Amino acid sequence: MDIVELLNDLTGGQLLLWKVLLTSVIFACAGLQVMLAARFYEASTVPPISTGAASRTHRLNGKLTVTLAVVVALSCLAGPAGPTSPTRVLLHSVFGSLVFGLLAAKYAVLKLWPAGGRYLPWIGSGLFLTFAAIWATSVADYVTAR
Repeated sequence: MDIVELLNDLTGGQLLLWKVLLTSVIFACAGLQVMLAARFYEASTVPPISTGAASRTHRLNGKLTVTLAVVVALSCLAGPAGPTSPTRVLLHSVFGSLVFGLLAAKYAVLKLWPAGGRYLPWIGSGLFLTFAAIWATSVADYVTAR
């Protein structure tokens, strides 16, 4: 069975468009993650919710973000990438790998090295910037090519 054919059938022949839409949702969720983290670290009063609610929402939104990121990553590995240039593809691949490396670092700090919690804002900021770079090397390229 051809996985690209299956993905195209599932998306009505619009696999690239669905990847663009999901990547934009992931980027928005990553931005929300930053705002929620700033709230529960009490560095911001936006959004106007309690720090406990911000923490719970951060966890739920993070699970959604990672799940969507894995779906898009798997479709990127199996499906066509659309208009490409060697530099864009290289950068997109590097940033895509870096996201999962940073996620591994975040979970390692959370589960294995609680004293390293002071590094979580740096790791989280790196994750957001890396999601931004992925968005710029995929969605922005798709939109400007249209």
